[in-house]
Amino acid sequence: MTIHVLFVCLGNICRSPMAEGVFQQLVDEAGLTEKFHIDSAGTGSWHVGEKSHSGTRAILAEHGIRYNGRSRQITTQDMANPQTYICLLYPFDT
Repeated sequence: MTIHVLFVCLGNICRSPMAEGVFQQLVDEAGLTEKFHIDSAGTGSWHVGEKSHSGTRAILAEHGIRYNGRSRQITTQDMANPQTYICLLYPFDT
């Protein structure tokens, strides 16, 4: 069984891609890559298809984490899989 983990924030260019990249790195280092499908998405659609924010990519790179994902919006199919864990990320300053 594959465990699906979906990190979700507003636009899918900052928080959720960072969480996806960090979690993927941890899963890979633990030798569990084949057991997980890790992704991220946004609740809004205005950044769909864009790369993650340059600051996000820079911080990930500083920690040796490669990330090449593109923004997408969460779908009903994401929520239909009972093996999907959806992790919502909110800004800390609100």
